[in-house]
This record gives sequence, structure tokens and C-alpha cells, in this order.
Amino acid sequence: MKNQIKVTIENDKVIEVPYKTKAVDAVKKIYGNLDDVLAFNINNEVKNYDYELVMDSKIEFIKYLSDDGYKIYARTLKMILYMALTSLYSNADVEFMSTINKDQYFVIQNIKLTDEKIETIKQKMIEIIKKDLPITKKVVPLEEAFVLYTASNDIDKLENMENKLKSYVSIYFCDGMYNSFYGMLAPSTGYTKIFDLIPYKEGALLVLPDENMNIKKQVTEHRMYDTFIEFNKLNEKIGITNVGKLNDAVLKNKITNIIQVSEAIHQRELIELVQQIEKKKNVKMILIAGPSSSGKTTFAQKLGIQLKLTGYNPITISMDNYFKERKDTPLDENGKYNFECVEALDIELFNNQMKSLIEGKTVELPEFDFVVGTKKYNGKYLKLNANDILIIEGIHALNPILTEFTPAENKFKVYIAPIATLNIDGYTKVSSTDTRFLRRMVRDYSTRGHSVEKSFDLWSNVKKGEIKYIFPFVNSVDYIYNSSLIYEPSVMKTFAQPLLLQVPKTSKFYAEARRLYAFLNNFLPMETVNIPVDSLIREFIGSGCFNR
Repeated sequence: MKNQIKVTIENDKVIEVPYKTKAVDAVKKIYGNLDDVLAFNINNEVKNYDYELVMDSKIEFIKYLSDDGYKIYARTLKMILYMALTSLYSNADVEFMSTINKDQYFVIQNIKLTDEKIETIKQKMIEIIKKDLPITKKVVPLEEAFVLYTASNDIDKLENMENKLKSYVSIYFCDGMYNSFYGMLAPSTGYTKIFDLIPYKEGALLVLPDENMNIKKQVTEHRMYDTFIEFNKLNEKIGITNVGKLNDAVLKNKITNIIQVSEAIHQRELIELVQQIEKKKNVKMILIAGPSSSGKTTFAQKLGIQLKLTGYNPITISMDNYFKERKDTPLDENGKYNFECVEALDIELFNNQMKSLIEGKTVELPEFDFVVGTKKYNGKYLKLNANDILIIEGIHALNPILTEFTPAENKFKVYIAPIATLNIDGYTKVSSTDTRFLRRMVRDYSTRGHSVEKSFDLWSNVKKGEIKYIFPFVNSVDYIYNSSLIYEPSVMKTFAQPLLLQVPKTSKFYAEARRLYAFLNNFLPMETVNIPVDSLIREFIGSGCFNR
């Protein structure tokens, strides 16, 4: 056993420290001020300040602007909110309903949040932050956790504990109060000084700082709010309001009914969408966009079936056929082809052809050859007849620059994503972003031969493209389709966990793979035999009846 540990800090400082030195003590030998460092990445794993070094290690700082940093900051603020509410009201039943532009929207079921109460809660949070109270994590036996959550009347956590696969629970303690979170918190309350708490809809918005560590002056109205509310109402009717109840349904062999109802909800949404298209009249073009792995491909095909039932003749056009020639494709900051940006498309050609089609003219549609990187024309001509309607699907479909010459009355814009998701408990929801990544990873592994590490590697640029080219246009759409399925995490557990184990400890994606693996441990696995062949989830797990 080595008595001295070699530590490389931030890729440039190398020191030696005694065996089992705490990570924070090693770092402070070189860096005095760690006020903006929320945790450490040590040998590709996220670790807290007190982690003891037992082998040669590489330490990198986790700050707010990183994905891990944002999550730690948000969780810590939620802990502080919990402490403030417990001090003020003792039995506040909190439910975080959604993330809106990185801010956290919550309601309190048993307390009406007035402007005055929200300000009181905010001031209490500021007081807790100023005290810079230490936050400690303890691993406690399941029986002890049950006693603690019974005392605090935390029903969601109690329900989720009943079918726990592990015999222990990680709980965070601070100033005599306790709560559990699915991921790390900052070392103390003083690390989250910048925040705001403002009234929003029926509850309040926990506002996090922007990339410049400033608080936004104004929070804009968000179109997806109604989707969150509707999803929660439906969950209550079904009786699956949290992970614990979903696991209970799996355990008691009641999941088939949950599947049927979930699929019926999707079908109802499709019918409502077609009814709105009919009401608008003169629609010649349905534009469908959403972030990666939202289920756009299956959705577009199922929408086409519903449109046929109402007398339309749907014609699908893929934006992928309008890429610029490979030699003209823009490059990213690393000198690689940037296929995510709107400039990668032949905007002029697409505009001209869509305009011509709306005007009743005949056009020859291109087909893009991805092997040689060029468009080809193979005699595929199109002219719209009276009942024809175009279905155009692509990540840039909502960008007005692509249809600026098409009259507004001829366009119907649809945004699709797994927007609203299931609660793990009152303070944590299943992440929409995690849902989409797991879908993409499973699909690309089986259909495109991508390794799990390649999926992780591509994901960062995919998310950047979504933020820049999709999300800004959500508030302008005609319809929002929530592609979430209540039972989905139990399905993905079976397919995704074995793949996540393929990521080696030497990989820079190891920490994220382990986080997702641990997240899926909250769910009991379920059989897929009763999932319909036309289900949207089949696009990712396979054995479906639609093209993938």
C-alpha cells in the first residue's frame, strides 16, 4: 500500500499527499478559494469534499456552468427550500412539477402561496444560506429511513421505499433537518447565494442564475405549463402519481392496465390534434419538431393514419433530404461538420419547393445520399391535390426561416417531447432529458451500431443544437404533444442498464453512466410483451410496426 498519493489537480498542478487525505485538503494546498466549486470529479466519478484519496488521482472542479454543477446547485436550493418551509410551516406538502428554462416550478398542495408567503419563504432561505450551514450525507438502514420519513409524513418517499432493492438509503442532514435527493448536494448552504423565488401560476418558481451568474429580470410565459398540469391530473386519475405506485403496479401484476391507459392517452392526444388541424382549415403543411428522441418518427406515422381517417391524404417529407452538399456543410468550433445547425440545410431550396407546392406547382423532390454527401434527383415528382397535406418532420421544422414564404394559414406547427414526467418524490421528477438520452442510447446501439460512449459523446452537441434551434420556437406552436409514457422508466431499466455497465471506469462518461444506472434502480423492471406494436416506445426498444 502506498503511503503517498500522487494527485493531479485541474490537469496542471501535481502534488503528493498522505494516503486517505480528504480531497478538499489536497486541493486547498494549491487553491485557497473554492467558493464556486460545488464538488469534484475524481477519476471520472463525482465526489464530495470529504472523499478520501486512496490511489493516484486526477481531480477536476465541478462548477455551476457544468451539467453536474447545475444539478448540484438546484438540488441544494431545494434542500434549503425544504428547510425554510419546515421552519415556517412544518408540514408543507411540496411538489416540484416541472423545469421551465432551467428554473424549478413547484406548488404546495396544502398551503396557498400568496405573494407575501413567497417573500417570507425567500427571506428564510436567504437566512439559511447566510449561515453557511454544513450539509452532510449519511447512509442509513432502510428501517431507520422508514422511521424518519414516517415522522416527517413524507408519503412519496415512504411509498418509494416499500419496494427498494437496496437495504439502505442515502439521506442529507442539515441543521437538524433531513431529506433525500437523487444526487449530490453542495458542502454547505452558503454555496447557493444567487437565486430568486417568485410567484408563478398556482405556485412559485425557484429561479436559478444564468450563465453569467445573474438572475433573469423577467420570466416569460411558457406554453408547456398546461401540459404539466394535464399530465398530473391524468396520473391522479390513473392512480400512478409517483415511482412507488408504479413499482407497486408492476409488483402486483397490474401494469397491463397502466400500459393500456397510457397508450389511450397518446391516442386521445392525436385525435385532439387532428380536430384542431381541421378547425384551422386551409392547412397544407404540418411542421413537426422536437428535441432528439422525442418520438417524432413514430408520431408522424401515427398522425398520418389519423389524418387519413378524416379524409386527408398525408404526404411525408423529410428535412434530412435537404442537407447542403457535404462540401458546403458548416464546421463547428472543433472543425467537424455541424449537422445540427440550421445552416446545414439548403434553406433556399426548401423554401422555394414548399412555396411552389402550396401554389399548386409540381416539384422534383431531392433525396440525400449520406454516403457520398450529396443530393440526388431520382424522378420523385410531387404536386399537391385537394386533399393532400404535407407532414414535415425535422429538428428545424419550427424555424420560420425555412417556411418564410409559406402563408401562416397554410401551416400548422407541432412540438413533441416527453415534457411532463413521473414524480420520484415531491422534490424530484424523472428528467425529460434523461428520458430522451436513454431512448437514443438504446435505439442507436441496436439500429446504428453506436457504442454507449459514442452516444454520450454526441449528446453534448445534440443538446446545444436543441437549445439554439428548437426550444426558442416552442411558444409559437399550434399544438404541444407530450410523448411521455408513465411506465417508460420500468421498460428502459431492462434495456438501458446493461448498456450503461459497458462504460469503463477510465471513460470521461463513467460518472454520468453510473448516475443514470443508479437512477434506474428506483424502478422495478417490467415485461414488454403487452406493449402495443404501434406504441411510441417501440421506436426505441424495437419490435414495432412502424419504420424506425
